[in-house]
Amino acid sequence: MKLINLSRPARLSSALGAAALLLLSSAAFAHAHLVSSEPAANAEVAAPADITIHFSEPLEPAFSKIALTDAGGKPAAPAASQVDKHDARVMHLPLPTLRAGRYAVHWTAVATDGHRTQGDFAFTVK
Repeated sequence: MKLINLSRPARLSSALGAAALLLLSSAAFAHAHLVSSEPAANAEVAAPADITIHFSEPLEPAFSKIALTDAGGKPAAPAASQVDKHDARVMHLPLPTLRAGRYAVHWTAVATDGHRTQGDFAFTVK
């Protein structure tokens, strides 16, 4: 069996090609990360009508959700969250009129490629 001895430029070219392939394949399996939210994390706001979260990737509506709890850990929003019909990277949670206090937002986002991410943030109603 004879081994092939690649020249330095050939080895470099092969390494660069492998790196490019790795970057392309990892982009295909991207996770949906929080980009922004209204209200923003740690904001002090007047009672919002809803919570809106923008994600980096389109979401799978059946498995993505937002939940809101009050300072005591009790659910504060009886309605279900929904992925926006016009932009699958946006999710909304309609809210009842919230009393003054601190609230915690808990979100789960499942990208259309099946990868799941989750997180939390809080805001305060004046």
